[in-house]
Amino acid sequence: MRGRQTRAQIRAPYLDPVRVGESSGNLRCRCCGRPDGVVVRGLPDGRWYDGADETWRDARGRRVDWPEPVEYGATTDTLVSVDALRITNAPVERVRLLCNRCRRLEGAVHGRARARISILLRRAIGDLFLGRYDDPGVLAKLVEMFRKNN
Repeated sequence: MRGRQTRAQIRAPYLDPVRVGESSGNLRCRCCGRPDGVVVRGLPDGRWYDGADETWRDARGRRVDWPEPVEYGATTDTLVSVDALRITNAPVERVRLLCNRCRRLEGAVHGRARARISILLRRAIGDLFLGRYDDPGVLAKLVEMFRKNN
């Protein structure tokens, strides 16, 4: 008989974490690299200050130039929480660790794709290129199309 497993033990094989440092053990977002549990100073365009490296990073985690003093006036402080996210309920899909900002943006992409599918479902039974709209794989194809266009 198997012993009881904790939630962390069950989810551990599906997580793909990025660590802040070998010694610290804090998680980082897979998309932008923001550290978990840290208050981050950010600009409206997605740039944020990385206190560990003492540099500014863009929305994808790449180093960028320091903001101008006028831009710095629009900064906001945000507590970053990195959580596991699985958009679809497919058991094969890996869980991704994303911060609150990246989860919101990812949800918007999937929301637009779902809205597009519902509009197309009202108009037709299927599509010559994507197949039937009620097929679960169509959502993934449309999300990729939206990502390429943005």
